[in-house]
Amino acid sequence: MKTKDVPQDGQNILGTKLVHYALNEKGEFEQVTSSGWETGYSASTNLWEEFKELAEKAKERVKNNEASPLEYFMYKACLDLDGLATFGAIPKRKVKKHLTPRGFEKIKDSMLERYAHVLHTDVASIKNFKSTL
Repeated sequence: MKTKDVPQDGQNILGTKLVHYALNEKGEFEQVTSSGWETGYSASTNLWEEFKELAEKAKERVKNNEASPLEYFMYKACLDLDGLATFGAIPKRKVKKHLTPRGFEKIKDSMLERYAHVLHTDVASIKNFKSTL
């Protein structure tokens, strides 16, 4: 987006402005303040659609025993590996292991409870997900 195209629809919320990065006349990125929300809305919508698509692909991977149910629930909650590790306070390497079918089989219920809390679901839903496919 070019600096002149950054929306200014005048809808300040709480009297604040957003900062966007846009291309100036020289083709360089620069910060541009905006009172418009269209760009943020579009980005959020695109991100939401991307996570929905990732969740559907993960569902197929779980069905084919290529991924653990955690991968599906992670994407459904609009999280990636880093986000799940951070919010769950679980080492990234451990989360990565748990995203595999073999690693998932070895997860203790106490760890599944942590995941369920972060993913806004319950342990039973995670455990029984594959049988529902």
